[in-house]
Amino acid sequence: MQEIVLTGLRPAEHLSAMLEARTARVGILGLGYVGLPTAVEFARVGFPVVGFEVDAARAEAVNAGRSHVCDVPDEVLAPLVGDGRLRATV
Repeated sequence: MQEIVLTGLRPAEHLSAMLEARTARVGILGLGYVGLPTAVEFARVGFPVVGFEVDAARAEAVNAGRSHVCDVPDEVLAPLVGDGRLRATV
């Protein structure tokens, strides 16, 4: 992933530029019925996403491309994990 160096910008402008370039890293707290679909959608549009999950088994399953949420099929999750766009951590 390419890093963008933006000097002389105010923080809001810097963030705006990173969002537009899809280089801002997104963190999601909890990978449950709201968090996992949200993480997937950010990853689908190109953002690198880290999901923070207190359940180690759930984080491990997500990192293996297995979803526990009916709204997120494994067929959608697995490629995002495989491409490195989405990962979970405890």
